[in-house]
Amino acid sequence: MQPCNACRELVGKPSSVPPHGDLAASGVSAIGPPIHMTKISSNWNCTVCGSWLYQNTADGTPPNEWVMGEHQLDSPEKA
Repeated sequence: MQPCNACRELVGKPSSVPPHGDLAASGVSAIGPPIHMTKISSNWNCTVCGSWLYQNTADGTPPNEWVMGEHQLDSPEKA
């Protein structure tokens, strides 16, 4: 599926730019041990084109920037 214009225009912008109106919040990504997790992004899914966008924090890669990527699945459960 091709990203819509609104998604393409958001990529590379500072994370301080708000999400466009068709992005639905879909959780956050974090790293580190459970007692000291560090948020690296807010995750968004476009209801128009299906793209996944990530609103990176200062700890994200690249820091403080909107990026587009694959859907980041939850960590698999431990057996």
